[in-house]
Amino acid sequence: MAISHAILGLNARNYLYIRTLNKRKYKLIADDKLQTKHQLLKHEVPTTILLEAFTSFNDIRAFDWKTLPRQFVLKPAHGYGGRGIVCVGRWDGEKGIDSKGNIVTTQGLESEAFGALDGAHSLNNLPDYAFIEERIMVHSFFKKLTERGVPDIRVIVCNKIPVMAMLRLPTARSDGKANLHLGAVGIGIDMRTGITTYGVAQGERVTYIPDKKIKVGGIKIPEWEKILTIAVHAQQASRLGFVGIDIVLDQTRGPLVLEINARPGLSIQVANNDSLRTRLERVANVRIPSIPRAIELAQKLFADDALSAVEVSDRMLGVIEKITIYGELKRKTILAKIDTGAYRTSIDIDLVHELGLDLHDKLVNVRSGSGRQKRRTAHIRFKLNGREIKTVATYTARSHLRFPIIIGRKDIKGFYVDPAKIPDGVKVK
Repeated sequence: MAISHAILGLNARNYLYIRTLNKRKYKLIADDKLQTKHQLLKHEVPTTILLEAFTSFNDIRAFDWKTLPRQFVLKPAHGYGGRGIVCVGRWDGEKGIDSKGNIVTTQGLESEAFGALDGAHSLNNLPDYAFIEERIMVHSFFKKLTERGVPDIRVIVCNKIPVMAMLRLPTARSDGKANLHLGAVGIGIDMRTGITTYGVAQGERVTYIPDKKIKVGGIKIPEWEKILTIAVHAQQASRLGFVGIDIVLDQTRGPLVLEINARPGLSIQVANNDSLRTRLERVANVRIPSIPRAIELAQKLFADDALSAVEVSDRMLGVIEKITIYGELKRKTILAKIDTGAYRTSIDIDLVHELGLDLHDKLVNVRSGSGRQKRRTAHIRFKLNGREIKTVATYTARSHLRFPIIIGRKDIKGFYVDPAKIPDGVKVK
């Protein structure tokens, strides 16, 4: 089949992909946010926690609003364009504050829920459902990019392969909603590196984020590999062949699927300066046995030439990281503390002997909590976040401390440290 370089239009999208790849019964599920939520939870795809569902007026009347947490969101199941969504904070069981700073009461929320069931926010005003879910705590990464609303990442997936993605940032014009038709800005993302490329706002190409002095290109999206993996899992759970997966980044839980769109818009092509049709035709007849292989293929096929020299490894470290140390006797994987307050790496003396590390005859001056002291050193080789590092570390007794090694700033050049990032299952005291 010849590959077309024309921009994908609505008619071609509907005829070639939606009609052939998306069965009606699965489109109806995707159109219903509540059914989508149940489907994602059933398949263990990371998503926001469902707190309550209202399918009748009696459900609303009988609900105890005092059981809700301090932060939550009320949504209609078939709402569109961000209509009918009420974000509530500082809830005390009787009242709270919405996203615009207005006071929200139990009576007001009941009224919103009743309106949703009456179809106030659905297409053609058809009867609807409503539900309450946990509120997204926007990742700190986005604080400098947007002042309000919840940014998301739209990933187009076709038959298990992610083919195109963009970051959608709410603006003042879009009233805090990540909807391009309302005035949000869309920014293309390179599939290989997770780095942003081009931008579009109000149908026009932009170089800077509206209201900001920040260029749309060159922004590295956190947890990019995980975002792609979750997007594919969501597409598989939806049973749709061609779909847009909307993912948000939560400060504590990381990437979460917010919505599934069975008819994804086409402005993503302008944001990426590329044809979606071209990309779809390149993978039209490809069948991939696993999700890792699908992502690997997507990153090879749809890499931006201008970013070909960029290393893909994640440069973001947490305060605690798993490292593997290589010694003459054996190698060992342990938890290390990333300490930007220390210049040199320091390792426990028992670990030096256990691994058979090469001792160094150099003594160095070290300032610690007990004052200045001279410490012995050892040659050390370890792998941190995919990068092999060779250095000279000091060693001392650390068996009474929680971490047998601290990594000093001398050995983390080129990395960034996010204090909120910690490995799964590790608790920071």
